[in-house]
Amino acid sequence: MRIKVTKLLNTRVGGAHTTYQIGTVKEPGDIIEVTGIVQGEELDGNNTWYRASDDVNSHYWSGGAEQIDGAGGNYQQWMIDLNLPEIWGRYAGTGVGVAVVDTGIAPGITDLFYNQSKYYVYGDDVEIKDNAGHGTFCASLVGLRNISGNYVGVAPGCNLFACKISEKRTFENTERDAQRYADAINWCAKNPDIHIVSISWSSGISNAATLSLIQEAINNAVANNKIIVCSIGNSIVFGNTSKYYPACLKNTIGVGMVPDKENGYPCINEFLSLVINGSQIKSYDQNNELIADSGSSFATAITSGIIALMIQKMNFSYSFATIIEKLAAMTQKTTFIITEDGNPPASFDLPLLKPELLLNFFNDVV
Repeated sequence: MRIKVTKLLNTRVGGAHTTYQIGTVKEPGDIIEVTGIVQGEELDGNNTWYRASDDVNSHYWSGGAEQIDGAGGNYQQWMIDLNLPEIWGRYAGTGVGVAVVDTGIAPGITDLFYNQSKYYVYGDDVEIKDNAGHGTFCASLVGLRNISGNYVGVAPGCNLFACKISEKRTFENTERDAQRYADAINWCAKNPDIHIVSISWSSGISNAATLSLIQEAINNAVANNKIIVCSIGNSIVFGNTSKYYPACLKNTIGVGMVPDKENGYPCINEFLSLVINGSQIKSYDQNNELIADSGSSFATAITSGIIALMIQKMNFSYSFATIIEKLAAMTQKTTFIITEDGNPPASFDLPLLKPELLLNFFNDVV
């Protein structure tokens, strides 16, 4: 893959650290062939470095360059359907920080890198590693990098942050669990290197005090210019008195899942901002195995990656309101027919993310 230098950049000979010898100085606009990405010294909250192709001992700090191609890898059909390969020729989410609030991220996953010096865990004795696989699956969808030529995430140039709120794939809907949500979101709010908070969880609760606790944390994050992206759950729930938080709260982007055809069984409710294909999506689990799964969790991770691409395209000049506006312009009301055993067919008009409208945004088509 290649990177383009954005400011004066020293070649570090010997390792990914400023204590190593300075080699050639690269000028803004220089194009450099690199063979991979490593984690090294953290500078300005960024510990991602590129390894030179002509000398494996030479490295370039990613804060002084942007990836201009090389997303590559094995494209999944939904990626092609969304026009992502064309977008990756110009944008990879470079420099955008995405926090994945989930079950942690497993170490040793092919091409999956995250900030190992800055992360959130819900207890003093809790390790960041993922024992359930859900967080690793979602993080891979957001930001898997193509070094080995395998699969790639939606925003392969983004910087991932892990926020672990559970050891399991489910919550018990208690005040303790809600506090974990709030603490993780507040941690993200304080981190200037995080732009997107991706929450592929939804929990049913009707306790006003608990909802208020999470809402306050979300408001705090949005006030610090974080974009909160949430799963709306894996069922059809309209008019139900139970709330599915955090997506039911204000200042969030609620994401639903639809199958890849306009018939089937979607995951939707009245809190969604958009729906996107989340059916039979391939990603890595905690054992570094490629598996397929379906649900709004994965539609949420895909949407978070798309927003990372958008933020880079917008030169980091964005707000929650502008992201909502741009996303709404990419959707189109689409009718889905739902058929359940023993029930008459039901139709839903859903705000489906349309690939041609997504591409229009990146091509500056009004």
